[in-house]
Amino acid sequence: MYDDLLPLKTPEKLLGNLKPVDAADLRRKHADLPDDYVSFLSRIGAGTIGRSQYSLYTGLVEPGFVYGDVPPQLAGVLLFGDDFQGFNAGFRTKTWEVVEIDPLDRRVHVAAPSFEAFIRNTIKNLL
Repeated sequence: MYDDLLPLKTPEKLLGNLKPVDAADLRRKHADLPDDYVSFLSRIGAGTIGRSQYSLYTGLVEPGFVYGDVPPQLAGVLLFGDDFQGFNAGFRTKTWEVVEIDPLDRRVHVAAPSFEAFIRNTIKNLL
């Protein structure tokens, strides 16, 4: 699914800092995770993309870990990364669509229909 991104995994390239995550560990915590997300983290990895341009966490985190309090609009959202500028991205767990959270008002908006669409667009924009 992501073999075309493997050339970007060399140390001097955009994805060179990413380290693979154990797929079984991810599934143990959330059995219904989207396959495209698990595939990316286990095949390509998690960590910092580029020169601190985007961070993919080694697993999903609750919004309370990042924001402290959890406003109602973040219920059912689990975060997987951030852009080092305050915007977090994650999944709306009812649909597994990718959402982004605005750091100013914590509004949630749909960023992509799938993790694959989101991460490919993110990588394209960082190249």
